[in-house]
Amino acid sequence: MQKGTKNKLMLLFSFALAVAVIIALSIRDKQASTTISEQDREFPRFVAQDLLDEGELINLADITKDQYQLVNVWASWCGICRTEHEYLNQLKKQGVPIIGINYRDNKQDAMSVLINDGNPFNKIIYDHNGDLSIELGVIGTPETYLIDHSGKVILKISGVIDSEVWNKSLKKYFQGS
Repeated sequence: MQKGTKNKLMLLFSFALAVAVIIALSIRDKQASTTISEQDREFPRFVAQDLLDEGELINLADITKDQYQLVNVWASWCGICRTEHEYLNQLKKQGVPIIGINYRDNKQDAMSVLINDGNPFNKIIYDHNGDLSIELGVIGTPETYLIDHSGKVILKISGVIDSEVWNKSLKKYFQGS
């Protein structure tokens, strides 16, 4: 191999490695930047299609049957959503009611995530155009809202829900779960 070609390959490899490190650090920083804000507003009234059953419509009364529930906005194309997915599965196993809003997604891709990674949701609203999410105030995925049985939004969590976020901000609402 010629010296010039070898140097170009080393330069290209170094550049690719640097890009990979930058991407990995930015993903880690995004995951670490979960913010929690108190809310005092009503969840929007809506009627939407169920992701798993095209013939079923979901409304606010269908998702507020428990004293408290989490409403998680996610998408198959959202890598950070995939990071929190396993933790949401653990919460479901503990009896925590979680409603999903599948945001601006391809239905088949969303179904593949649920088949491959498990379904942590009691119901999943298919928000293909993002109308409900926009009305709710979603600015990125994942976002999770703590709502009570009357439809009041209590907390908004922007970023990943993990054990630290759960223990610090959410667990007290689900002590009986």
